[in-house]
Amino acid sequence: MNKKKDLEGFAQGESSNHSDLTHLQFAAHIAEQNKLRSEYFSNLTLGDPIWDVLLDVYVAEKTDLPTTISAISNRLEKPISLCQRCIDYLLERDGVFENRNRYTAPQFLYLASEKTKQQVAAWLNNCLASAP
Repeated sequence: MNKKKDLEGFAQGESSNHSDLTHLQFAAHIAEQNKLRSEYFSNLTLGDPIWDVLLDVYVAEKTDLPTTISAISNRLEKPISLCQRCIDYLLERDGVFENRNRYTAPQFLYLASEKTKQQVAAWLNNCLASAP
């Protein structure tokens, strides 16, 4: 699905597949889940860029996509410098770690810590279980 096309359609008033009530309920659900996020990740303060980078590393690792700074930057369409600052923050707080395996590090430079994987899975389970 093309994000830009969806936004253009929305701006032009095209009808959606979901009702306003569904959108409202889902928006409220996301807002609530974002508030709960801090309970699942007590060791991290997650602003949007950091959260985006963390989720990208989590998904990339599980789908065999590269986790280098340039790959993360390209996928998120964010500057390399911003992604590097986010990774540095996550490294300092053990949210991710630098892969030191010389065979896999060129593709998977950063990996989510086991604690982070458990936290993301728990948060996602909660989101799915309580979705409207």
